[in-house]
Amino acid sequence: MHVDVKELDGPDDAEAATSLLAAVWGTPYESAPIPGDVVAAISAWGGSLLGAYVDGTLVGVAVGIAAAPHSDTLASLVTGVLPTAKGLGVGRALKEAQRRWAADRGVTGIEWTFDPLVRRNAHFNLVRLGADVVSYHVEHYPPIPDAINGGDPTDRLLARWDVRAATSRVALDPGAVLDAGAATVLDEGDDRRPRLHERPASGPWLLGTPADVETLRPADPAAALAWRETFREMFLDAIDTGRRVTGFTTTGAYVLTPDPTPRPTSDATGDAR
Repeated sequence: MHVDVKELDGPDDAEAATSLLAAVWGTPYESAPIPGDVVAAISAWGGSLLGAYVDGTLVGVAVGIAAAPHSDTLASLVTGVLPTAKGLGVGRALKEAQRRWAADRGVTGIEWTFDPLVRRNAHFNLVRLGADVVSYHVEHYPPIPDAINGGDPTDRLLARWDVRAATSRVALDPGAVLDAGAATVLDEGDDRRPRLHERPASGPWLLGTPADVETLRPADPAAALAWRETFREMFLDAIDTGRRVTGFTTTGAYVLTPDPTPRPTSDATGDAR
């Protein structure tokens, strides 16, 4: 099925985009991730407002801005796709359209944040798009009591996508990674809770994620919170010991490898909430 992406413009498009975002996040219109008047202002003042259509129906939206001191970077504030359009390639089409929008304006990179516990988003960002993880942000936003976040602490990873070298990566075979010397530090137990293992001083670490944190949150909030706190501790420890994300496995684990030349982090922010 063909996905058509075009730039949105004007108050009617802004209202439609805001309504879609509210539907995706399960909130009333007035509590959408970005208010309608702000969406309209972003579009009017040169920001990126893109809509994805399938059979003439708006099914996805991406909103971004570029401003000093990061005018070479597009901050992707929010990207949302209706559940009915999942699996149609809408998210990829929106990101590719964002990449073209950025390249046409001399913007070299796109940055956004994502919840590190949402496995499918990590796979999409790091494998399908080939984005890099820049930094970890603890409670990046105030609590978001919508249908997706459920008031969970809003830790986020900041991702950067080089628009000049955008290329997909291969999801790694965890067995091959372990055979190459990595150690599983965090994985999911039979009770769906995080399970810790020894943290070796050398070599790569594998930090797993819950199979589906979005269904875990309403079913077992305590387990979801345990995942947030445990993953945060392990990820920050990995960074503090000189590791960085170098891959993502087919089983939903981050591969963090010792980096002899750590890269500087960016303080530009964006979000897919």
